[in-house]
Amino acid sequence: MEETKKKRIGIISDETLDLPEEMINNLGISVVNFKMDYQELANLEGDIYERLKKAETMGIDSLIKTSQPSISDFLKAYREKIEEFEEVICFTVSSKVSGAYNSAVQAIKFLQAEAQKRIVVFDSEGGTGQLGLLILRASQMISETKLSLADINERLKKEVKNTKLIAFYEKPKWLEASGRIPKFIPMAGMEKLTGIKPLLGLKGEKLTIIGIKRNVKNIADSLAEEFSKRTEQIRQQGQKVAVAITHADNIENAKRLKNAIELLNNARVVFINKLCPTIGGHTGPGAIALSWDENKN
Repeated sequence: MEETKKKRIGIISDETLDLPEEMINNLGISVVNFKMDYQELANLEGDIYERLKKAETMGIDSLIKTSQPSISDFLKAYREKIEEFEEVICFTVSSKVSGAYNSAVQAIKFLQAEAQKRIVVFDSEGGTGQLGLLILRASQMISETKLSLADINERLKKEVKNTKLIAFYEKPKWLEASGRIPKFIPMAGMEKLTGIKPLLGLKGEKLTIIGIKRNVKNIADSLAEEFSKRTEQIRQQGQKVAVAITHADNIENAKRLKNAIELLNNARVVFINKLCPTIGGHTGPGAIALSWDENKN
């Protein structure tokens, strides 16, 4: 019996890619989930955002804990994927904020020597919509070119520097409690009075405060304004910019942001989706992230 010919290159990602489920299914992406410890939220109903909102009204400690996928989680995904594909590329959230990358790398060592050569792990240096856009770019390379896995990996290493992310939280309490960014408690009480809000972004492959926005009345409008300024030059030169919007149960502002972005020339929103629980559980409800890809097509 003739052996079924394998497809060329398959894609695996940890769950922080935040692509809509339909895209994940259409592209055949295998997703490896993080571990979630809901602690005091475990007995509450609903998704992570509903639980956080309920906990806040009940005065319950709403801090959750997350941990990276295990080596065995990635190993299982590899074994399944290499049955179908000749080679595999696995994407993870930034190695500077999670051990997912290390788990993915270590898992390869438990495969047979021949299979080990067929897998590459790629550090996205970010996450959420930024990671999703990188995966869409990789998928395009796989389907539209004859580039080898090694060539795709090298090209992505150069192009990852041109993927950006900026974000606003709605309330600082969850991010401060998570320890994911520097504490700015003195500023928290000033926000409602002054309209001053820290702008979050990627710096050194971590989410941190990259600036201060004044007179913030609506976070969607302020993100659109910031995006417009940061991409004005390349858009005026005719370069098309692909955009992703991810949100923590804030669809109204996400749609408002999409409408504002698409009024700009050479800017296109590729997808809108909720932040995964691993990220959204730390940002808290209401947060919005705007990611974009400045690489030339």
